[in-house]
Amino acid sequence: MGKKILITGGGGFIGSALARNLVSKGFGVRLFDVDFTSHNLLCEKLGDFPNTEKVQGSVLDATAVQNAAKGCAYVVHLAAILGVRRTEVKRLECLNVNILGTINVLEACIKEKAEKILLSSSSEVYGEIDGLPVREDAPKHPISVYGVTKLAGEEYLKAYASRYGLKYAIVRFFNVYGPGQVAEFVMSRFVKSVTEGKPLVIYGDGSQIRSFCFVEDAAEGAAKALLDPMGDNQIFNIGNDTEPVSIQDLARRVIAISGKKLEPEYVSMTESDRETEREIKRRIPCIDKAKDLLSYEPKVSLNEGITKTIDANCIIDSWSDHL
Repeated sequence: MGKKILITGGGGFIGSALARNLVSKGFGVRLFDVDFTSHNLLCEKLGDFPNTEKVQGSVLDATAVQNAAKGCAYVVHLAAILGVRRTEVKRLECLNVNILGTINVLEACIKEKAEKILLSSSSEVYGEIDGLPVREDAPKHPISVYGVTKLAGEEYLKAYASRYGLKYAIVRFFNVYGPGQVAEFVMSRFVKSVTEGKPLVIYGDGSQIRSFCFVEDAAEGAAKALLDPMGDNQIFNIGNDTEPVSIQDLARRVIAISGKKLEPEYVSMTESDRETEREIKRRIPCIDKAKDLLSYEPKVSLNEGITKTIDANCIIDSWSDHL
């Protein structure tokens, strides 16, 4: 077996997919999370995988984090409070978990002499960008508490790397979707609606543009950033730039693939998880850097990914706090 890898937030949506990816590459994986309910459900639906160890704990518990990092050559830090609505309601908790939790993980990496850390960041750090697609060096204007915490985490990581010589990679995920996601994001909400035969709710006029990335592709991009020396001390956008789609077109596509006779239902932006002035109208990643340095290439088309997500029938109804 290869070296051991710690994944904080390993019981979550991306954490579970990344664990599966890394196990397939011959690594032993230790998952650290406060709750493994959704992970266990995902394993029931998609099949369990060997060479994983589960450790329950919070990233706010510095001792628990350090113990979890013992014997791990690599650390992947995914644990965070997610979701725009959730992080706006729980602002202080979001700041604590996403910033202090990151500091605890960085401290553990130094004390346990980890070879490299991969930090999960987000397209939310950019805010609304004039020039598309969004490059890694674009201005950062986060307009959500979540985005602010992710940018702060990046800066703490760079400071630790500079002070202690810690190798790192940062991945900014763009609109990842797939089996095991909580029904608090547009794709997972749409899939849950068609599964239940309910109208697909669109906030505003549905003209917002997004590029969606299937979770297996996102996990492969993250794994490459972690394991490839070309990813050392670099920041990468990880997403799929090939099929930008408006939200209303996405709704119709999900309905068509499901084969159900359903219609989208338009409601005011005021009922969404964002205030109107905080809605990001267009978000498309430039992934040229990951393609050039990591040979990253998303493989799953939008139709294929939607089909896989519907067929898996594994959308998580509500949050369990992955810290």
